Amino acid sequence: MYRVALVASHVIQYQAPFYRLLAQHPEIDLTVLYSSRAGAEVYRDREMQTSLRWDVDLLSGYRHRFLRNAGWGEGYSRLLNPGVIPAVLSRQFDAVILFMGWGTITSLLAIAACRMSGTPFFLFGDSSFPPPEETATQQLRAGFLRAIFRMAGGFLVSGTLNRDYYRHYGADPARFFLVPWAIDNERFTSASRMSADERNELRQRFGATPDDVVIVYSAKLLPRKDPMTLLRGVAAMRHRKPALVLFLGHGELRDSLERFAREENLRVHFAGFVNQADLPRYYAAGDIFVLPSVYEPRGAVVNEAMACGLPVIVTDRCGSNGDIVREGDNAFVFPAGNALHLAVHLDTLAEDPHFRARMAQRSTAIIAEWSYERGVEGVLAALQATRRGAPC
Repeated sequence: MYRVALVASHVIQYQAPFYRLLAQHPEIDLTVLYSSRAGAEVYRDREMQTSLRWDVDLLSGYRHRFLRNAGWGEGYSRLLNPGVIPAVLSRQFDAVILFMGWGTITSLLAIAACRMSGTPFFLFGDSSFPPPEETATQQLRAGFLRAIFRMAGGFLVSGTLNRDYYRHYGADPARFFLVPWAIDNERFTSASRMSADERNELRQRFGATPDDVVIVYSAKLLPRKDPMTLLRGVAAMRHRKPALVLFLGHGELRDSLERFAREENLRVHFAGFVNQADLPRYYAAGDIFVLPSVYEPRGAVVNEAMACGLPVIVTDRCGSNGDIVREGDNAFVFPAGNALHLAVHLDTLAEDPHFRARMAQRSTAIIAEWSYERGVEGVLAALQATRRGAPC
């Protein structure tokens, strides 16, 4: 039995089901240490300009406790949990998994406690696309990461680009263990199933007919997500008449998006924030999913759309590229900010429903293999390697 402490930033809808599955494994005795109560109760999402509470159970099925957070502001200071130190120094754990990466004071406190107690620690995160190392500040940051990575017992890599990120900073690939950045595929797939009549009825609420092509966007309406490029791409389509954009999410750009849609006579529906229980049906009401982000370390919404049977179009700055996003198979990739390039892909899928259906089938097949189960296997492999005396 491996006694494992998993330090998490807060309660996240994508991760809690994985903790349950991990806790069920007969060789793993899991305790999740939450650094914040965010997600466990009603909270204000400032970026989405919405108060929300997840409508699915995220706390049952695994042992957990909340550490007192003395953090402030954003960035490294947002999480400061002194209680992580005695938790690790108690020596009740065989390994510590930082499921929050290294970007907080709490992470550094946990790493220091692991070093003092001789407890191996593993890093898990979604980082990709290493930034330049040109300025003194950038070089200092890179040197800091290389030092942290030398201390780690292993890396629970969440995808292809995340693996490349670790390797860029000198991490040893022999200590890489795949823990896919996954979602609850089964829940999304089963909840997205509808009869043709049910689907048409839902689409009618958005103003879409059975023959229309509904393009789904699911993210905050923020500059880094670049929803305006999606509208510009639709405006540039050769066959834009049947296209309708369904925005799932809210944020500061909504007014400018609505104004652009009116000026260009685009068909757009803003559904606002959609909670977890209803979200799969909204995906399944669509025909194409687009994530136009200028920077997206991972993009779990891509997993969601694929589990609901949609072909996907993403930018070359999306961390899902290279593993679940496969160019010409289930997806198209376009340069971030390039609306004309996006329009070409939208036209290709809008004009050929049979090709669109084949890509949708591939999305379903690919995401089925990118699962929590593979993640449990990866965690167990990492723990076994540590017990065999692998460097840590």
